[in-house]
Amino acid sequence: MLERNGRGMVWPGINVFNEISPTEDYRIPDLTFVARGRESILSEDGVRGGGPDAVIEIRSPYDESYDKLPFMAALGVRELVMSDRDTKDVEIYSLLDGAYVPLAPGVDGSLSSEILGVRFTTAGNPARLVVADATDPAQRAEI
Repeated sequence: MLERNGRGMVWPGINVFNEISPTEDYRIPDLTFVARGRESILSEDGVRGGGPDAVIEIRSPYDESYDKLPFMAALGVRELVMSDRDTKDVEIYSLLDGAYVPLAPGVDGSLSSEILGVRFTTAGNPARLVVADATDPAQRAEI
């Protein structure tokens, strides 16, 4: 959806490097989004020369997704999306003054990502994550 609409590219499991660190320092988000026009930060081994525009983490019990927030904030990653593997609940954190603040859901319970241009909702039993394009809700995917 993001690639088709020309917003940018999404990569699964690529390195995001902190090049300021004196030692090799990187994290590997589940999904990494780089907006159109910022492709220069991509290298053969991952993202270098600045943080990606957004990252998406799929949380599972006992994982370390929340531990990545300070690292991503230091790189200037503008949005961080967390989705629970089991419940499909979503949290979106937006970078404000160097720290992440959680976005509040809309009255319908959905969360909108300004960076990705999509809206996340949880529906059904068993739970499914619905991702819809913010400008064209007919473009959607259910996970």
